[in-house]
Amino acid sequence: MAKVLKGFIIAFLTAFFTKWLEDVFILSGLVLVVVNTYLISIVEWNILAGNYLLGMVLIILGFVLAKR
Repeated sequence: MAKVLKGFIIAFLTAFFTKWLEDVFILSGLVLVVVNTYLISIVEWNILAGNYLLGMVLIILGFVLAKR
């Protein structure tokens, strides 16, 4: 059972870091931008600007990794 679990974890992490990592970065960046747009009247402007910047960095990083 431990060998099967170890094999599954290794296979999942290998697939995650080779195939899905850029998708996770792009999706998290888009979600962050959409959530900030929804909360634009509640959150202070400096936190909002930082969150938009983080979202854009994640999206750009995802595209750079996908291009590779």
